Amino acid sequence: MNTGTESHSVDKNKWGYIVCSGVVITFIAGIGHVNSFGLIYNDFIVDTNSTVRSLTMSHGVFAVMLALGGLILNIIFKKHSMRVGGFIGAAVFSTGSVLTVFITNTNQLPLTFGALQGIGFGMMAPVCYSTLNYYYIRKRTQVMSVIKAVQGFILMWYPQLIKILMTYYGFRGTLLIISGVSLHTFPGMAVMWKNEHVKRNNRIAKDNVVKVEENVDLLSIEDGKQTLDATKSGILVVHKSKAQKFWEELWRLLNIKVLKDPVFCNICIGQSFVNFSDLTFFVLQPMLLFQYGYSTTEVAASISISTGADVAGRCILAVMSSMMSVNTRVLYYVATLFTFLIRIVLLHVRRKSFVFVVTGALGVLRGWLHVASPLVISNQVSHEDFPGAYALSLLASGLVNVTFAPFIGLVKDINGDYVPAFYALVACCLPCLMFWPLECKLLKR
Repeated sequence: MNTGTESHSVDKNKWGYIVCSGVVITFIAGIGHVNSFGLIYNDFIVDTNSTVRSLTMSHGVFAVMLALGGLILNIIFKKHSMRVGGFIGAAVFSTGSVLTVFITNTNQLPLTFGALQGIGFGMMAPVCYSTLNYYYIRKRTQVMSVIKAVQGFILMWYPQLIKILMTYYGFRGTLLIISGVSLHTFPGMAVMWKNEHVKRNNRIAKDNVVKVEENVDLLSIEDGKQTLDATKSGILVVHKSKAQKFWEELWRLLNIKVLKDPVFCNICIGQSFVNFSDLTFFVLQPMLLFQYGYSTTEVAASISISTGADVAGRCILAVMSSMMSVNTRVLYYVATLFTFLIRIVLLHVRRKSFVFVVTGALGVLRGWLHVASPLVISNQVSHEDFPGAYALSLLASGLVNVTFAPFIGLVKDINGDYVPAFYALVACCLPCLMFWPLECKLLKR
């Protein structure tokens, strides 16, 4: 006969499978089309005489808003469940997706895609990861690997679908269908359920009792307001404004103290430039191939090869890590070094077979970079400091994106050629390649 605890465990495990499906749906509906940006917007940029700078700028804004969305979610979580925050994020994201259908040039993308969809997805992603961590503890790595593999397999066919949609429904029709797909983030958030209200209420109650004990000698409570009790203390109590409280909360959420660690700062600088280079490179690569004279079918095939190689790279890394101990920071550095070299090769080859092989190699390396990136940070900071440290790394990446993305687009617009812009993106790997060995030498590690 099963006990109530065993029954709950079985139900929890069953619902965990649904949560996994929700995570896959949310990520596919949210960012599934990002790798196909060049395929979608290439003709639109030409027809409207838009600048590539606006396109790259939108991704820079998106990166910043991801971090902002996470902060907004943390504030909402103080009074509501994370799922409520996820629904708000889905609403903001879907609004941005629908508004994108009506853009007249790429100058509006920083608002519709960058700001709205960035904030929305920045609120939904932590909800997915938090709920997943609630249902899976011992098998967390395995479950995440399966989710990413399924997600990658589906996204491998996304460029082919985009090509078909563009052929039959055109630019606006394709954006309208993508906005419809974005609505699937609502059912994705709907399944993100867990018994979190008990934990949240206990935490809030505990926090309030801390606050009361600290102020008991200085303050008395009258009509729900804190006032100075002159009979107990002559110390003047300064009431903090909402702005002061906001900045203190922001300071706490970001865990600024980790910036005192020079190694962490060096990691952030290197990763920020590499991540910016990686994102922008794969967004603009389809346009480079169009410039090479590739057809829409060949460009779509190249994107699919890159996505499939990304999944293969993650699988290879999973097998490698099960057989030997892997230093994630060394892995990240080596992957960055080979990415730097192979991208230069890509800019010197034109034959389709060579381009596809090089693109596949870059896809494998990209998978390694994405897996190692958060692990490098988690290995440097304590478990308690990781959420704030990771938020800071996202913010740093966002700032690098929003600062340098317009420059990359400007290089292309000035030269009328994508190749110089891609050399600039290759150079963005240098801060990591130069500063990390310098750090090891200075600290003699």
